[in-house]
Amino acid sequence: MNRPAAKGWCPSVLRPMKSGDGLLVRIKPNYGLLNANQLLVLADCLDDFGNGLLDVTSRTNLQIRGVKEQGYSDLVLKLQTEGLVGVSEKLDRLNVIVPPFIQKNSLTWRCASQIYSSVESLPFLPEKFGFCVDCEESCYLSDNSGDLFIEGNSGSGLVLRCTGLKEGLFTSEKTLIDDVKKIIGWYLEKQNVEENGRPMRMREFVSQNKFPWKTSKKLKKPLLREVMVGRYPSHFILAAPFGQLKSEHLRKLAAVNKKVQFTINRMLIVESLPGKDHGLIDEPQDNRLKMHVCPGAPHCSSATIKTRHLAESLAHQKEFIIGRKVHISGCTKGCASPNSKDICIVGNEGSFDIVEKGYAWDKPVVRCSSQTSVFEHLREAGS
Repeated sequence: MNRPAAKGWCPSVLRPMKSGDGLLVRIKPNYGLLNANQLLVLADCLDDFGNGLLDVTSRTNLQIRGVKEQGYSDLVLKLQTEGLVGVSEKLDRLNVIVPPFIQKNSLTWRCASQIYSSVESLPFLPEKFGFCVDCEESCYLSDNSGDLFIEGNSGSGLVLRCTGLKEGLFTSEKTLIDDVKKIIGWYLEKQNVEENGRPMRMREFVSQNKFPWKTSKKLKKPLLREVMVGRYPSHFILAAPFGQLKSEHLRKLAAVNKKVQFTINRMLIVESLPGKDHGLIDEPQDNRLKMHVCPGAPHCSSATIKTRHLAESLAHQKEFIIGRKVHISGCTKGCASPNSKDICIVGNEGSFDIVEKGYAWDKPVVRCSSQTSVFEHLREAGS
């Protein structure tokens, strides 16, 4: 079964998306970083203009939920005045992902800075187009994160690599932006975006079009590292429960941290924990880390079940999910995860379809009428 086509577009600040609980406004912090004052401003915005909830996306973006249309203009002005977002349409559309633990003035930082500062000279990019800047010896970002990778080549300079390809174009800090423009120009012109409407993502595009430039030698494969929740010598890595934070979480974080980095896998890197009852995931054994959950009803107009309520209940039923990866989706679009999972629980007109070893849009093995019957099925299937 093919994945249903996604509706709408990727929201931003200047182009919000209407959802079940109001407008969805997406903020894209530079380098994934917010300082303490920005966290407090954002918390106020959640309460004053939204419903107090903030989504942390897989692309390290932050989505204010439940914004009323009559307050939207005031929200934009507040965000711009406080320096949380820019005023440029191209900057508003720009997606840049950097790895965790990014150090100021490192090679990765400098390359990302070039993208940010040169955005006005780039063509208008598709809203889903993303840059992944990961230039150090050890890499964290995967091909699922973006369209164009800026990578180090184990001390041999920089490489521009399209998602889906093993080879790329050798470049340097001096020629980086010119080479980025060259690849983007090829990508946009070859598929004639204006004529064809919604453009292909890069992986699909390169599967149909031969990359016109080649590397002069084989790329050296970098060491791939993972980000894990837990306590470390100089920091903590936390996770947002089911990818969502409340305004009170931001205020508690701001009280004990000068800055917070929002990073891949909906995680946060902080220097200090905000007390015992901070409400965030800080243990790697937490069952919620194995669960991918969309906002669900009533937040999303496509969803027909309350996904977060089900997820919280399921997380306490440890015998159901030990060793399993779970996806709870309000509908068959499967927005919370594009990957196969051991168990998918999918909303279907208020009922719960269960897919085993597959995707949210696959044919279910059973349909359950209630949350109780979902647990009964999982108990029988696991026995």
